[in-house]
Amino acid sequence: MDIETAANVGEAVSGIAILFTLLFSLRQMKHWNENRRYEIGRDLAAHMNNPLVHRGFSVSTTKLHDELTPQELAALSREEKDAMNALMIGMNNIGVLAKNGHLSMDLVDDFCGVYVRMFASRWRRVIQIFMMVNISKHEEQVDGVWSGLYWLLDRYVPLDATAVV
Repeated sequence: MDIETAANVGEAVSGIAILFTLLFSLRQMKHWNENRRYEIGRDLAAHMNNPLVHRGFSVSTTKLHDELTPQELAALSREEKDAMNALMIGMNNIGVLAKNGHLSMDLVDDFCGVYVRMFASRWRRVIQIFMMVNISKHEEQVDGVWSGLYWLLDRYVPLDATAVV
């Protein structure tokens, strides 16, 4: 074997090694993405299984309505306010993550879609009251605080009251 043939064989082997390295890197990236999706889903499930969030859903069902007044919201117990706070801030965070592409909409829909559809108008009313109360207290704009939840609420068509059976 002359030097030129050896160089060609060496180049071919180097090319194959580079190709295998690239294929292995692609496999690792795919595996990392699958693991990341699993972790995000697990975190979302953990949030949705929080007893305080469950209590927030209960408050949304039994105490909130579309014509909620600031007085009715203020009359909620401390526990009910904490539960609504945990629920709505969590849903806002989910909306921010989904809006920015860090959380897939299929996971959001599977975990939260029915709740967002069911309680959208009630949660919008709570946010309206929050905004009315806080705009008078702060000179800064506070409307961006709920941008994730608004984005999420705008993505879903509310369930018809007759459709829930």
